[in-house]
Amino acid sequence: MNCDVLVVGGGLMGCATAHELAKRGHSVIVSERNAAPGLETTARSGAIIRAHYGVPELVAMALEANRRFENFGALFGGDAGFVRSGYAVLVDEHDVGTLCANTAMHRDLGVRVDIMDAAAFQSLAPGVQTADVALVAYESHGGYASPALTVKSLSAGAMSRGAVFLYEAPVTRARRQDAGWEIVLADGTLISCGQVVICTGNWSVPVGEIFDLALPVTPMRAQIVVLDRPAPFQGPMPVVSDLINLAYFRADGPKGMWVGSSDSADLQDFHAPPLGNEAIPHKSGADDDAIRAAKAKAALRFRGLESAAASTVQRAFCGLYETTPDWQPIIDSFDDLHLAVGFSGHGFKLATVMGEEMACRVEGNRSPYPTAIFDLARFDAGRTIAAQHKYERAKFLR
Repeated sequence: MNCDVLVVGGGLMGCATAHELAKRGHSVIVSERNAAPGLETTARSGAIIRAHYGVPELVAMALEANRRFENFGALFGGDAGFVRSGYAVLVDEHDVGTLCANTAMHRDLGVRVDIMDAAAFQSLAPGVQTADVALVAYESHGGYASPALTVKSLSAGAMSRGAVFLYEAPVTRARRQDAGWEIVLADGTLISCGQVVICTGNWSVPVGEIFDLALPVTPMRAQIVVLDRPAPFQGPMPVVSDLINLAYFRADGPKGMWVGSSDSADLQDFHAPPLGNEAIPHKSGADDDAIRAAKAKAALRFRGLESAAASTVQRAFCGLYETTPDWQPIIDSFDDLHLAVGFSGHGFKLATVMGEEMACRVEGNRSPYPTAIFDLARFDAGRTIAAQHKYERAKFLR
């Protein structure tokens, strides 16, 4: 088989890249290790759409990505299931200065964000308890999307433009040749291509080794609990990032509420990267401690859940983040080999922007996005990325 570009990895990042390349007229093959696109990290993403980050370069990309989700059908065809619910960051008096500094930076970059006190926010979200809240940053254009619909739309759009998806077909060998690459898949299929884009998430270490790259990407287990919402807060609700109790909440259907942790103590259950194409061994269900913690945090923040015992669990599960040492992505190129890996929880919202970024790199064009700081060499050079203004409690997660 021959193509202009082989995209390794058929998660959302790979689908977005294939879509953009195919739209530009490139012949594209996607090599995916699973039986369908987006079955792993993408499938269990919270899919939250927001621009609130502490790194300006990330904010700039997230802002553009958010605009794309608002106009997804016109830009990409299909449906992303985007719900413009609003996105709120809640802080107490310890983090007011940080919130104001970050919000000023966001506004300078074009983010539409309001600063409001607890009473003003409670008028938008009457089911939220705000006695301990000193200040709120509110993005009215934020919200969340559907991983399943987004993957379906982007993969279908790519295929309608001629992209070929090969399933249960991981890359096992790669060799440079005069005009690009010779790639061998697990079933023996031989692919000759001009360029390669790697979008392999938690499988980036063994895939990188095939291409003689050492990629510092480590899988991390993240636990999610979906609770029944209290009656006063059923129906539409904003995404709430609670930097006081270190949790985030979003709607899950009309009566469910997704609860995730923002506590660094909960987010350090790392796993060894896989060897080759083997599965990453991890418990797919949430632990009892995580369920109890989710109930307790929801009880602190929402009326109608005054005790943790009042919460009913709809389901509780785990996903795997693809983390890097500084929790920021690796976006880089080595001649005809391009990387978009290690997004550490940022990947869903940034996928469509990364599709354009990878296409620009394939075509040798200047990137429209500030991606230079996300190079692979930063780790060896001591240039790890950190926010200038850090929240006292959320620490490295921002």
